[in-house]
Amino acid sequence: MTSAFLLAAGFGSRLRPLTLHRPKPLLPVCGIPLLDHARAHLLAHGITDLVVNAHHLWEQIAAWTEAHGAGLQVELPDILGTGGGLRAALPRLGERVVVFNGDILCDVDLTALVAACPDDGASMALRAIPELGGINPVVTRGDGVVERIGTITATQDAADAVMSGPGTHFTGIHAMSRAAIEAVPEGGFACVVRTAYRDLVPQHRVRAITHRGAWVDAGTPASYLDANLDALAGRIPLPVDPWQHGARGCEGSWQGPGARVLGSISGSIIGANATVPASARLEACVVWDGVTVPPGSHRRAIIYGDGQVLAV
Repeated sequence: MTSAFLLAAGFGSRLRPLTLHRPKPLLPVCGIPLLDHARAHLLAHGITDLVVNAHHLWEQIAAWTEAHGAGLQVELPDILGTGGGLRAALPRLGERVVVFNGDILCDVDLTALVAACPDDGASMALRAIPELGGINPVVTRGDGVVERIGTITATQDAADAVMSGPGTHFTGIHAMSRAAIEAVPEGGFACVVRTAYRDLVPQHRVRAITHRGAWVDAGTPASYLDANLDALAGRIPLPVDPWQHGARGCEGSWQGPGARVLGSISGSIIGANATVPASARLEACVVWDGVTVPPGSHRRAIIYGDGQVLAV
């Protein structure tokens, strides 16, 4: 059986003040929380056994897991990191484990990723992009075997290898066998690359697939807003179709169930049960569920919490 370990414990520091109200994996994109999109992507590849880790605002993640029938691992008092979290969750996981970011929008071929994972090793999803390929680049052989992960670990054959081209970088999405996870020390915080992968790469037990499709990391307020607007315009694919969960509003907008729009909106996303009063005008905005928009004109803004406006 293949399980998924869905990463949702991070602090989302770059997204503050939004993540003071919700953990990053629960921020909505076109009205649908990022965790819902992640879950839908996993289900589309037949992965139904999910364990979600939580730390920052963990109660909200706990409510989500209860509503969706997923397992929960609360990491308190300290966050465990990907490696430490995986090691702690191992008794609840299957023979193969897909490690998936709960705050990423992508269409990585998880079926191919699992198929590439050796019985006693791991497989990594890589991206070939110039701006990130030079940050701990991952070097692979022609047959997909990983020879080097930056300066952290390498096979003997790759010790003197020279990078050519833009290089490939690790997306953070990978599949691991139980034997590979057991290479992470038990107890406390652990980086999975600096523990398990440090041992696995020199033994040629890590393979890779290259992902050339969609990839969105909404890690700042501006990129989060852009992700919403791109999804609204159909420029990035979403695992959950927002149009099956909301209605078309004025000027290409999306309105969630129960939204009351009395003012003017254009190219905006209005969350469920949100209110846009007659005194408000919105252009290219995101309004969270249940929020009442303050009066006035708002452009390229996120309206969240109790009606706070974050213009980006």
